[in-house]
Amino acid sequence: MWYVIQTISGKEHEVCLWINTYVDKDSYTRCFVPLYEDVWRKEGIGHISIKRLFAGYIFIETDTPDKVYEELKGLSKMSVLLSIEKKTGREFLCLHKEEEVFFDTILSDGLMKVSYIHMNKQGKPDIVIGPLQSYKDNIVRLDIPHRRAIVNIPMLGEEKRLKFGLWLDIDPKISWIEEEKNNRRNDSTAIGNRPDNPWDWKAWKQHNKDKKKLYIDKDVFGYRVGDYIINTTGIYGDTPMEITKLHPEKNSVTVNALLFGSMTEIMMGINEIEVVNDSSASENCGRFYVSKD
Repeated sequence: MWYVIQTISGKEHEVCLWINTYVDKDSYTRCFVPLYEDVWRKEGIGHISIKRLFAGYIFIETDTPDKVYEELKGLSKMSVLLSIEKKTGREFLCLHKEEEVFFDTILSDGLMKVSYIHMNKQGKPDIVIGPLQSYKDNIVRLDIPHRRAIVNIPMLGEEKRLKFGLWLDIDPKISWIEEEKNNRRNDSTAIGNRPDNPWDWKAWKQHNKDKKKLYIDKDVFGYRVGDYIINTTGIYGDTPMEITKLHPEKNSVTVNALLFGSMTEIMMGINEIEVVNDSSASENCGRFYVSKD
């Protein structure tokens, strides 16, 4: 589970380094200072600087918070694992599961990257790429000129405001953003509906699970591996061809076609093919197709 260590603002990295150096590694999984890419402008162009996500806070993942608590006593009053003293003993404050999923979603190796945003003609965000993508409905303030979006999030039973750095088309190109933009241009299919409630961690867990197996055991574009199709452009005649691969990211499929006397794999766009519903398609294709099996 994830717990929060509170320390003096400006001492986060010092405390985190001390923990990673001296605290028994068997007592925790990882400890890090959550950071984010903040955006500032120079002559209208975005620049990135790394800042702390929460001043005075460190995240630590552990199943033995009591051991960590005792270890931290070596740092005197510089830091403390947040807890509540009860009659039954000390209760350590951990992130709720949905909060843990939230931070696990927006952070990559402890860093929240910038989010690309595109505005439509009505001044509304119609494309969002990056950490903000899943939480754009939770935006309470959108400041495009200053490249920031403010989102309200719950943390340890309280509401906190989190700033997301924004990246625009006029800013220098970032490779991972450009790659995702290209993927979206090439993929007109939806990756499943995202959960209506961004804090529903069970729904998000299932959504992420579904994304991993997407296209493996489901049809894509209405086609399946093994379907027989014809190419509607007429280039390949009217001979049925069997689909052997699906390429949702490219809006295409791979088929086996007989060319120059041998079977050849050809990639075709989905707008160039249609399924042959005639039961004789398999037979017709069988005249020249030799199964791999």
